[in-house]
Amino acid sequence: MPSFPDVDLERQIIAEVDNLDPTWLPAIQTTTLPLPVGHHQATDLAEDAVVLLAQGILRQYDRVLNREIVRQEDSMPSELYRAMCKLGRLYIEAGLPDGAACVHEVLERSRYPLGSERWQLEIFRQPKFRFSQATLIDADLRVPTSDCSEIANVSGTFGEENVIESRLHQRLRDGTERLGSRRQHKAYTALRELLGRRSLIGEHELLNYLADKDLTPLQGTIVDTFFDRVPDIWLIDGRAHRCAHCGTLMRPYPNQKLFPDGRCPIRQCLGHESSQTKVSEKLDPNQERLLVAKPQILTYWTGPAIDELAIFDAARKNGLDAELYPESDLCDVAINGRNIGIDGKSYTSPVSLALRLNRSIGGLIYYRRRIIAVSDSLIEDRPDYLSTLHSTLEKKGNPATLEILPVSEVIQLLNGMKI
Repeated sequence: MPSFPDVDLERQIIAEVDNLDPTWLPAIQTTTLPLPVGHHQATDLAEDAVVLLAQGILRQYDRVLNREIVRQEDSMPSELYRAMCKLGRLYIEAGLPDGAACVHEVLERSRYPLGSERWQLEIFRQPKFRFSQATLIDADLRVPTSDCSEIANVSGTFGEENVIESRLHQRLRDGTERLGSRRQHKAYTALRELLGRRSLIGEHELLNYLADKDLTPLQGTIVDTFFDRVPDIWLIDGRAHRCAHCGTLMRPYPNQKLFPDGRCPIRQCLGHESSQTKVSEKLDPNQERLLVAKPQILTYWTGPAIDELAIFDAARKNGLDAELYPESDLCDVAINGRNIGIDGKSYTSPVSLALRLNRSIGGLIYYRRRIIAVSDSLIEDRPDYLSTLHSTLEKKGNPATLEILPVSEVIQLLNGMKI
């Protein structure tokens, strides 16, 4: 078998710094929520880096087999590039020189166990890190190992977004399963609804919500996994501005004339557009500790939840038997038990969405009528979105059973079902 060739060019890859955790203060009273201490975040970052590295190695190896020229600056697999960025951050946070800036060195190091001295990363030797003994490239034959293949497929699909979202779902399911089989599905729905409706929240409101939903045993896991403390840098005139449309934290914007009250960071929200910017509240962090959902939560759950909750609320308003995220997320909204399953989708690329659905339609397979609800804003921005999606979907099998509708038409459909 051919081995990995040298990549033509090398350049420094700057490690990620956008999502560095703020410095957390300790919780000092039993009536306050425990703040994240960083352990989960470090382990998550390390595991995401390794899964992406394994995926990148397989992608690179496929290109080698096809005799493609792979250059570090423009044609390296995106999974490998993102893995190097995350590894670089691990080195920098450990106080070490960036040992992931050169793809040659990363691939060479991959011939040794991740927990070995070759990697020099203490996080890889921690008991909670499950891949310590794994070697991604055969030391002698220079081909991907079986470890590499298994790790690459941990999340089911390739790519950074899928890796992170899969890990978040697993963390949420692991937490709710501890509550027992009778409570876990309701707990899952309650937490997803919380992250969709109140991604900016005061600690007292969160404590009350967890108590009302009988989720207090999970409060440490919930805060550590899903929330950050609102940093001072995101305050505007000393206040945390809540978006009037989606309820999340507005961010200061360089052009204050365009966004004087800040800009909503969520792409699917009306508040993301300059002409629609509105603030519903200006919260004082000195009155109580404020928490905001982590960036990955806002991206993968809070943003898509705008459409999902609109559909759910419309169904309930019309008196329909609607369930949100039934059975720990078989679909986004179920109507009349297993009669209708609805999944909201906000993929910017209709081709990516079609490829995802061609691989699997997920929990919709358990429903008699299966509806994919596409954000209206995506269709407005790209009039050929639905036609491209339909043309890329497989014409037989489960994908062929899907109804593809704009969110507004799904809501009209539910209005017509009013009882």
